[in-house]
Amino acid sequence: MQAQFVDDPRAAVLSADSLNQSVMSDRGYPVSDFEQRASGVSVDHPRVVEHYRQGHRLARESADGDDSTESLRQAMRHYRALFAELLETETVPG
Repeated sequence: MQAQFVDDPRAAVLSADSLNQSVMSDRGYPVSDFEQRASGVSVDHPRVVEHYRQGHRLARESADGDDSTESLRQAMRHYRALFAELLETETVPG
């Protein structure tokens, strides 16, 4: 995704969001809407849920027309922090 970011930052951010959602689903989190995903993640990963919220906010702003490269770069950083945390967890919520 980092290589994709150079060519198409907006698509890279969308891919990062999709990848995080897939990992969340694989880990057993509800994924029907953003608030439900954020709420589920906050229980097991309270220190990174804000990364998810900020990444989502920046991605949404990009979709609404604010696609500055810096905002998209920040979104990728937030998504990367969440992704790393999700991968380090061995337990499935339940």
